[in-house]
This record gives sequence, C-alpha cells and structure tokens, in this order.
Amino acid sequence: MLTYRFRICPTAAQARITEETLETCRRLYNSMLADRMEKRTGFYNQKKMLVELKHDDKHLKSVHSQVLQDVVLRLDKAYQEFFAGLSRYPKFRRSGRYNSFTYPQSGFRLEGDRVIRLSTIGRVRATLHRKVTGVVRRATVIRDIDQWFVALLVEEASGVVRSGNGRIGVDAGISNVVALSDGTMIGNPHLLNRSVERIKSLQRQLSHKKKGSSNREKARLSLGKAWRKARRQRDDFAHRLSDQLTKENKVIVFEDLKIQNMVKNRNLASAIMDAAWGKLRQFTAYKAERRGGRVILVNPSGTSQKCSGCGEAVPKELSDRVHAARDVGWSWIGM
Repeated sequence: MLTYRFRICPTAAQARITEETLETCRRLYNSMLADRMEKRTGFYNQKKMLVELKHDDKHLKSVHSQVLQDVVLRLDKAYQEFFAGLSRYPKFRRSGRYNSFTYPQSGFRLEGDRVIRLSTIGRVRATLHRKVTGVVRRATVIRDIDQWFVALLVEEASGVVRSGNGRIGVDAGISNVVALSDGTMIGNPHLLNRSVERIKSLQRQLSHKKKGSSNREKARLSLGKAWRKARRQRDDFAHRLSDQLTKENKVIVFEDLKIQNMVKNRNLASAIMDAAWGKLRQFTAYKAERRGGRVILVNPSGTSQKCSGCGEAVPKELSDRVHAARDVGWSWIGM
C-alpha cells in the first residue's frame, strides 16, 4: 500500500465547498467527541446516529455519507491510540484546525492525468506528476495553509527498485544529523535557523494585529507559509537521506530513541526537532520495506560506551567527543 500525494487546484466555488466540508466534519467530530465523553456512546452506535442526524442537518446532507462515517472512525482510532498509550486524550478541534477529510471507498475517480472527480465538489484540476499504478483504494483531501492536495492510497505490486546488499548502523546527533558505522558523517543543515528570524518577525507582526481583522488573517497566512517552508525543507532533506540509505543498504540499524521524552529538555528540543530524527527513521523504514530491506531498532543504552576499535567498554560523558582505542591507533569521534 503506497500513498501518492498530488497538488490540486480547485476553483473558487470548489474551494468554498471544500472549506464548508471541512467545517462540517470538524463540527461533527466535536459533537461525537462530546457524546462519547458524556454518554459513553460506542463507535457502532455513533455510526447509526449519523442517519438520524442527517435528517435534521442540511450541512450533513451536503457531504458524502462515507466522508461522515470516516469522521466517526477517526475519533474511534484516536480513542484506541489513547488507550494503547500512543497519544493523548482526544481534544476538541478549534476552527481552522481540521484540515482533511477522506473518501474511504468511493466518491472519487481519476479522469486521465489532469482531473480528479470528487463527490459533492466536482471535477478538480490535479497535477499528477507521477503515474499512478495499481488500484486506488482511498482518497484524502488535505488543506495546507492556502494550498490543496489529494493523497491517494494505492494497492500495487511490490516495488521494482531493489536495495543494495550493505548493512549500516546509524547514530543520530545534532551537530551531525547522522554518523554512519562506516565513518561517514552527514552534517546538520540547520534548516530552521535559516527561517527563524523571518518567523520571529512575522510572529511579532501577528501579535500586533487586531483580532478578527483581515490584516490579522493575512499575517496568520504569512506566518503559516514561513513554517511550511521550513517543514518542507526538513522533509526534503529526510527524504533524500533515507533514499540514499535504502538504495545502498539492505539492513539499516537505528537507535530506538524516545524522542518524545528527549524533547522535554527545553535546551535541546528545538535542535532535536529540526534534526528530524523521527521523520528520517519513518521514511527509511517504509522505503527499506518497499525495496526488500529492513530497519532494525536497538536499545540505545550504552551504544557509545563500547569502543568499536578494541571492543573495550569505556564510560563517557556527553562532553567526551573523542576516544582513542588502546594499542590499535584508532580513535572514536563523537557527534
């Protein structure tokens, strides 16, 4: 199962309908969450409730039925992740904070390589920069600030690109994003630092705008675009590096770092998030799987204590950056 993400360009009327669909889904999500919190109504009973709710709500009637069902499914998944200890308790979504809706089985269709038909929205112009092979199972419409995308979940045969036969260990860091077991160091591009001054300036401008004014909305969009640029640069770097690792190696070993716990350190949180360790690991894992390789996570405890030259365990502090092995003339350089 692969996901293809394409840019779509709705007309002004289509964009208005899409915005209204997102708002309808957001209100439905909040009402279902309130119902769960107050009455403990389960997933299947809430799906039955949709039929009754649509009779009295014209906004719900205007949205494809499976899109509404997916909203209830999202809420149920959020509860499942909470009880599994993977996320926090579900929260109510504020206006503008519900940014996608999904056609889980039907209601969408590709028409050639330039148009996608979406139920209740119409024929929307799309930029299909890659050929979609396989069977399209699901479509998700995504709002990204002032741009629109569609993510197509496709079931297709195994990937034709195969990985190399190498094996590599990856040590994540900050001054160097990764240090590979073959001695290669990949420097940190510090992408956030390139945008931080502009982001700070836009944040100050936003704070001075009157709430509810059109100028404040313009400032909010400008700030969102600045954050989006930094995010996309970070994603591009992680994609390129993960692609290189999986093309050359069949087995890639990462430390199983608890990133959510590490970012609680305020002095390191920004640098850790900018290094995008989690995204690098995630991108490497799915690309390795597609190419017939695999990613292994190992316990990070003590991984920098043992000398890879002589094998002797030598305790080190974080400030220790160089270690010289005994009698072999080899040195370990930390990140």
